[in-house]
Amino acid sequence: MTKPSKALQLAQEQISDLDSQLLKRKLRATESPCDTKALVEGRELKTFCSNDYLGLANHPDLIAALAEGGEKYGVGSGASHLISGHSIAHEILEKNWQHFRRTTFQIHALF
Repeated sequence: MTKPSKALQLAQEQISDLDSQLLKRKLRATESPCDTKALVEGRELKTFCSNDYLGLANHPDLIAALAEGGEKYGVGSGASHLISGHSIAHEILEKNWQHFRRTTFQIHALF
């Protein structure tokens, strides 16, 4: 068996040093959906790093809408719009967004 290279040996020493200082990061699997609390290794923990700012990640209406969209359009992303086509779901969203933006702009122009 060959001896590890100096770079590998240095990396192993640095990892060992982090481990001895309890600074080595560990990937943990959460057992709960995205929320302000997370169940990790059977313990409920407060999460301070979620990007679910509005608390909508588990909203029943959004979950139902996502399931409906998956049933209707599938869940694969495919390729870019110019390669594999523009989904009708994207088309509807863009048209609704344009209407919303025009309406919002007109309301703001009144004030």
